[in-house]
Amino acid sequence: MALSLQFLHREEFESRTLRALGGGAGMGVLGALALRVWEPLTPVARLSLEPGYFAVVAAALAGARAVPGYGLGLRAALTVLPAFPFFFGAPDPLPQSVAGCVAAALVAWLGHGAQTANRPGAVAASAAAAGLLTPLGLYVQQVLDANFLGGTGLVSMLVGYTCVALFWAIGTLPANLQLHTDTVEARGQELGGRLKEGEAQELTQRALTLYRHCKTAALRLPASPGRSELLGVVEKMAAECFSLAEAHAGLTSQLDSVVANDVDAQVKELRARAAATQDTVARRQLELAASSLGEELNHLDALSRKRERLLAQLHAQVALLERARVSFIGAQGHELGSKGEQAAHLARKLKGLGEEPDATPAPPLPEDDTPAAAGTAAQGQRIPH
Repeated sequence: MALSLQFLHREEFESRTLRALGGGAGMGVLGALALRVWEPLTPVARLSLEPGYFAVVAAALAGARAVPGYGLGLRAALTVLPAFPFFFGAPDPLPQSVAGCVAAALVAWLGHGAQTANRPGAVAASAAAAGLLTPLGLYVQQVLDANFLGGTGLVSMLVGYTCVALFWAIGTLPANLQLHTDTVEARGQELGGRLKEGEAQELTQRALTLYRHCKTAALRLPASPGRSELLGVVEKMAAECFSLAEAHAGLTSQLDSVVANDVDAQVKELRARAAATQDTVARRQLELAASSLGEELNHLDALSRKRERLLAQLHAQVALLERARVSFIGAQGHELGSKGEQAAHLARKLKGLGEEPDATPAPPLPEDDTPAAAGTAAQGQRIPH
């Protein structure tokens, strides 16, 4: 099965990066002001603001959105733990790299914006990426400072700290990535989490559960062409369910953006005004406006009927997956002489589920005005065979 790399909560990653940039820039400004205030005391004691710590911690504090109940502890850990690598006297850029690792691990674990702690693999990947990118950000800062911003004070620290914060924030990207070995299952998981609560969302979750059961039962069979064919049939049936659910969600989004009762009330109001108007031209304009809104109302009604048919098709497709699961249960207790022959026979049986003579095809759906919606609806009308 093909690998699938899923980008989870893209908006959260983009928002975290922007907040980290703001945190780094703010720390750069504060650092420049602190150096300016400290300047008379420089002969006595030199003030050094290590960007590998201050820029990273500022970016982490600004970018983190803690899991409920861990906000105070996470911010305390982000302030204290990244400082420890600088006390061991290790050569640069090892302390900065370790500090970036620690901060990214904490943010990926408990500050990634979700309601629960993140997966250990995502935490480790984020720590490794930030550990590599933080020294790179420091190098870019040094190049900019040496060639373009040297001696500019506030601007130098503002750009430099922002640059380090940017590279560190990009290193937290693996916290929002998830690797799947099954693209169909990944699509079902993503769709189930995206759909609003309702009948379509429940059917999608049910289809995903049935697909997992069928796939597990099929993988128990030894490798053979029959088993590959069987897995392909099950994947196609599940993919059809998810396509129908996506089409239904698209139509639901369109219908939720417009309230049919409001349109109907506007039509009645325009017709009433037209009937009460004495001027012929004004009456004609009001009648045209009412007619235009009436066509829109008819279009909304057609979309509503299309949504009902897609939901009915989704019910039918989930029922086919249910029958497929029952077929697997029956096949486990019936030996056909060889497992390869058993898999091929079961694949042919599942293919025939959607081709029964008594199955009445669904009437054609009304055409939509938008090509994208029409394509989605056409995709949802397919029945596996």
